[in-house]
Amino acid sequence: MASSGLDVPLGHVRLVLVLDQFYLEIPINTIDSLCLKPRGYLVFLGWCILGVEGGLAKGHDSPQLDLDGALDDQGLYYYVTQDGMCTGRFCFQLQSL
Repeated sequence: MASSGLDVPLGHVRLVLVLDQFYLEIPINTIDSLCLKPRGYLVFLGWCILGVEGGLAKGHDSPQLDLDGALDDQGLYYYVTQDGMCTGRFCFQLQSL
């Protein structure tokens, strides 16, 4: 699904895997029924789909989040690698503003 400016539906989170190109919208109750660490589960999904180790952030240029926390309803999360956010086949290095 291509990323857009649309709001995340109530009771879901959006995990952006490839900036402005690909994301998942996942019901929070589904995530909660499958695991004890929902943020860690999003990182696991990112690794399974992209095959690149990474972490979770609230923005594509934000610091990585602690994986022990809960998910925010209608939350927007980004799967980020050590070198940056994935864009298409390549990942670009995050630059500090």
